[in-house]
Amino acid sequence: MLGISKRFGPVAANADVDLTVGQGTVHGIVGENGAGKSTLMSVLYGFYTSDSGSIKVFGKDALIRNAHEAIALGIGMVHQHFMLVETLTALENVMLGAEPHVLLHKAEALVRHRLTELMESTGLKVSLDTLVGDLSVGDRQRLEILKALYRGAKILILDEPTAVLTPQETEQLFGVLALLREQGTTILLITHKLKEVMRLCDHVTVMRAGRVVAEVAIADATIEGLAEAMVGRKVQMGRV
Repeated sequence: MLGISKRFGPVAANADVDLTVGQGTVHGIVGENGAGKSTLMSVLYGFYTSDSGSIKVFGKDALIRNAHEAIALGIGMVHQHFMLVETLTALENVMLGAEPHVLLHKAEALVRHRLTELMESTGLKVSLDTLVGDLSVGDRQRLEILKALYRGAKILILDEPTAVLTPQETEQLFGVLALLREQGTTILLITHKLKEVMRLCDHVTVMRAGRVVAEVAIADATIEGLAEAMVGRKVQMGRV
């Protein structure tokens, strides 16, 4: 992403932001609330259109005006608030808008087969015939990731993924993300939890007030340094 700017009225949510992410890596996007990290990722996913700047995906110029165009380029996003229909089953949620066959029973069989393959290869286990309204929060998140992978995501954006998870579910998610990285998926992790960034990520970009203020390899990063970059001053580490 090169020179991305996005304003909402007088507020510059993103101001001339550059972001380069290596294929098959986990890249953290960190910052305080209002830093612009979710806006930047929403531009990448086509939820917002930037006022200026350009995007390249896998080295090719990309025009992303909506989520459909993002998905076609292999970009998927799991929002902090899940985009699922609670009155449909897990399987029906994946099929919705992406039916592979005009005949419903054939479409269901094809989707079930593909999801079963994905669950076996990623460890993302979900009961496909359970109503989403009856699934745990962790299961719903796993379903969102499965839905993105089913639709061909090679780049996966996760917005504050551990905010709604139990410690056990968080550990399960970390295992899944490590496996997806091994399989070549590029993961963009929006978060403010610096310990998770240090544990999971290969690189991290720090945003403050709509701008990139630091970009560093995790091998060269410290929690103290990242926290100071986030807020622009020394931080008492007991609060991080």
